[in-house]
Amino acid sequence: MFGAVLILERYIVREITARMVEVCAVLTMIFAGYSAVRFLNDAVNGLLSGETVVALVGLKVLIALEVLLPVTLYLAVVVALSRMHADSEITAMEACGVGPGRIVISVLSLALFLGLVVASLSLFVRPWAYEKIYALEAKGKEEFDIAKVEAGRFYELGEEVVFFAEKLDPAENRAVKVWVWELESDSRKVTTARNAHQINGPGEGQKVIVFRDGYHYVLNQKTEGDLMIHFSENVFRLDTDRTPPAEYRRKAASTLHLARSPEPEDVAELQWRLSTGISTVLLALLAIPLSRVAPRRDKYGKVTLAIVLFFVFYNFNLIAKTWVEEQVVGAVPGIWWVTALLGVLVLIMLPGRNPLSRLLGRRSLIRGEPLS
Repeated sequence: MFGAVLILERYIVREITARMVEVCAVLTMIFAGYSAVRFLNDAVNGLLSGETVVALVGLKVLIALEVLLPVTLYLAVVVALSRMHADSEITAMEACGVGPGRIVISVLSLALFLGLVVASLSLFVRPWAYEKIYALEAKGKEEFDIAKVEAGRFYELGEEVVFFAEKLDPAENRAVKVWVWELESDSRKVTTARNAHQINGPGEGQKVIVFRDGYHYVLNQKTEGDLMIHFSENVFRLDTDRTPPAEYRRKAASTLHLARSPEPEDVAELQWRLSTGISTVLLALLAIPLSRVAPRRDKYGKVTLAIVLFFVFYNFNLIAKTWVEEQVVGAVPGIWWVTALLGVLVLIMLPGRNPLSRLLGRRSLIRGEPLS
């Protein structure tokens, strides 16, 4: 009998895993395609090489897995168990001794394993991937080719520089009526010029843009007195050694560094990383009651509700993270109140269906007390 129960538990895990692989493959392809469209557009216009595009898409997908894996497990549990309920397989299993508690244990074993994977992605792979992305985007400045840009379009050269050319002169390999915007910590810089062309800089692989006949504006934010300079020639270096923006520094920071930092933004990032593995397990458990349908009813009727609940939870997490960053709430409760609410919801929706509740129920029967 015990061997039959183990076989049925493995069957449940196998069904959930199969649905998870299918859903994860679809969502990953959609996300990769969305990312590729953005980066390929930059590649066509000379901002990124083909190899860089492939690497960036791969890194983006790797980062996205910390969200894709929990949601695919969550939906896989709903889809797999809903089908088994609709086809009366769960009823047959209960007749064979595989009760709701065994189903919870089967799902929990898979969720705990995947929770460890997601936690590892968030704590270690996520910062590594963001560091690589910033390095590749910085390298993209070196690959920028002014002769290949599209007239009338804005180009982001990293996070702090925007380039625009009204017209192109292919015969001279130059841009006409150009505009460049630069962001610095305490100022904004704008350069306009009649035309510009690109040459090799003094450093290895370095490129510079030479502006002719234009104006350079410095708009100070912290001090009075803006600056305007007219020039006949001005050189703009595509500097790949700029300090990464604060958001990148935070996302690329090691988990140990974040744990030692009192900054609200770092606290929010750390709590986000720590919460993903826990949320993976709780979402999988929440999917069990959501999957319950009557036999021979619509086996996928609960999928829409499951998707709505996930988006509510995910958006609450984003809001909580923003509140911590902006010091609306402190490190305690931080973003943990959202995870706590999810845990309470799981406990409410799983009364009598987890091993502890069943154990308490059996003790109540022995004492002759009615079950709630």
